[in-house]
Parts: sequence; C-alpha cells; structure tokens
Amino acid sequence: MAGSKIVVRFAIIVAIFMMPSLLWAGAMEIESDRMVFQHKSERAEFISNVHLKRDDFELWCDKLLAYYKNSQLDHTEAFGHVRLAQKGITGSSDKAIFDQKNNRLTLIGNAVLEQDGSRITGETIIHDMRNEKTVVQPRKGGRTHMTIESDKAAGTPLPKAAK
Repeated sequence: MAGSKIVVRFAIIVAIFMMPSLLWAGAMEIESDRMVFQHKSERAEFISNVHLKRDDFELWCDKLLAYYKNSQLDHTEAFGHVRLAQKGITGSSDKAIFDQKNNRLTLIGNAVLEQDGSRITGETIIHDMRNEKTVVQPRKGGRTHMTIESDKAAGTPLPKAAK
C-alpha cells in the first residue's frame, strides 16, 4: 500500500523482529509514509511525514533513524524540519538526537526552544532530562540568545529609569 500511513510501536517491532521476551518500559509510537527495518544492523528508518509520540512528548520530522543495541532502543536521529512539543514547551531545529540511555535531547542547527513567550536560540541546545540541565551553544564566533517574557499580572514591574 504505497503512500499509506504506517503506525509502528517500537515495543511491537522489537518483540516481533528481535527478541520475543523483551520487556519495554513505555511505548513509543511512530507514524511515517514509509519504514525500512534493517535487522542485522539493528536500525529502523522512517521516511516522510514522520510523527513520533511517547507519553507527553511529540516530535515531527522528514526522516527518523532509530538505532538499537541488544534489542533495546539506544538512540534516534531526526532530520529535516524537526519540530517538538512537550508540556507547553515547543522547539525546532535542523536535526535532533534523542539518547534513550542517557535521557538527553540534542537539537542541532538553528535550535530553538520556546515556553510561555520565552525563547532560547543557539546553534545547538542540549537538554539533559535526567539532570534537568540545558546547555546552549552558539555558532562558531557567534552568541546565544534568550528572551524572557514576564507575566505582567503576576510579575513584579521593573523600576522606571530616572529622568
């Protein structure tokens, strides 16, 4: 069925193709126009209109590669028009890498994260979910940028400049 949507649960892929006894901690769903699973190299490739969903995290891109080690998801790489959303945080970049083992998301190339009007931009943004730490790196010779919006109703007004 060319052009039809393919819905894949990583837990099902691994159970069917790799090790039937594998226990997975949480399901990840991926939709794409096409999928190629390479059993020997433990790699799955999702092509065109890719949508990944896991718990409250969603990612959209043009192409996604999923890599396994010992029948467990090791990391994914997303390419082209990468967008993501999680609990009121949105982001975008040219490429993204999600390191499953270390629970780290790296946005590469024109990286942007936004929440409630606040915005962080840089060439690369590395978000370590385990340690709740975010590192923003600029382009070579460039600078990072952050815009913080205040909540006018709840926030404290800034003092006015003296005349």
